[in-house]
Amino acid sequence: MPDFVYIIAEFDPPHRGHAYLVSEARRAFPGAAVVAVMSGHFTERGEPAFADKFARARAALAIGCDLVLSLPFPFSSSSAENFARGGVGVAAAFAKAFPASRHVLVFGSESGDTEAVATAARRTSAEEYRSRLYAAANGGHNARDMRAVYASLWGEDAARILDGANDALGIEYIRAVALSGADIEPFAVRRVGAGHGGDPVGGIASSSYIRRAVAANDASAWEYVPEAVRDILSSCPRGLPDGGRIRAAIHVALRLADVESVDSCAECGGGVGRRIVRAAAGSGTYDGMIALAATKQYTNARLRRAALMAAVGVPRVEGFPAYTQLLAANGVGVSVLHGYRGALPVLTKPADADKLPADARAAAALEARADAIFTLGFAPPLPAAAFVRVSPYITGAPRAGEAL
Repeated sequence: MPDFVYIIAEFDPPHRGHAYLVSEARRAFPGAAVVAVMSGHFTERGEPAFADKFARARAALAIGCDLVLSLPFPFSSSSAENFARGGVGVAAAFAKAFPASRHVLVFGSESGDTEAVATAARRTSAEEYRSRLYAAANGGHNARDMRAVYASLWGEDAARILDGANDALGIEYIRAVALSGADIEPFAVRRVGAGHGGDPVGGIASSSYIRRAVAANDASAWEYVPEAVRDILSSCPRGLPDGGRIRAAIHVALRLADVESVDSCAECGGGVGRRIVRAAAGSGTYDGMIALAATKQYTNARLRRAALMAAVGVPRVEGFPAYTQLLAANGVGVSVLHGYRGALPVLTKPADADKLPADARAAAALEARADAIFTLGFAPPLPAAAFVRVSPYITGAPRAGEAL
């Protein structure tokens, strides 16, 4: 087996910055199989994805990935800590299944300094830091408190590593790798072009800029994605979903939600769930609900995640994923799958979810509920189980004598 490079991403949508990240990974680790662990129909912001996961996975192959596996819901739509554990959990299963190969987790980084990010990961895992953080945040994980505690221990200059969204996520990746027990090396690639959420710089735009521009019918948005990605996403057979329709469905679900049951849902602790349910009843729109529920303590992303978790009925998110799903593969990716004998189930046919072990079946059922909400974003709306009938995209041929 070749060496392995893992990229945990949303690809929402894949843009020129993502293509640069993949090309840098290939330059640094020539001959490695590039495995993308990609979020599905809902993202870490608690928002619906730009396009369905199968279309985005096909686009990921177009920018140089060999194998695209799912970062399963609800990890894909959780806090940075849970998001990282979800992605790393999938990568760790493959790293343990191929112990003779080298395994590297490549991630974008504002600093581009792997050792600085790794140092921050070690520090934020230390008992002194964790105890001070929990005391300062009253048991929570508020980013502002995290930075303040870090600065109090190691100084303001050192704390700047937490200011970059990609560096902060890289810290969580490295912490998750340590928890997984897998032999995976971190490798930071300095982010180029637009910053996280920023306007275009040097021909590279952020995913959020592209999403906003497409929503505004600005055709120039497509200039910032590789041509092959544009061709795939602009001609999706199901079209692109309307996020407004999906948010409206979440708002309706929360208007009908039972307050007591919402309290036990992921991201809804500390009174957040009750606050959102009250806001849903008092506002006529999803955006109005989020605005009404907002406080200085909770970011809008936290509230959106909590709303999604409550609408789907997700319990606490903990541990590592119980399964992953094959979304796309080329010939190299198919060969990797043929050699995989890991403990984490890989669902190759969505309709076969009932054949998974019990814990994986329960996890897949939650993802199916989220997908049922996502299908309402299309015009006309798709059947609730529409994506159960979609097969992974396979291109290229496996090695001689093997078949998928």
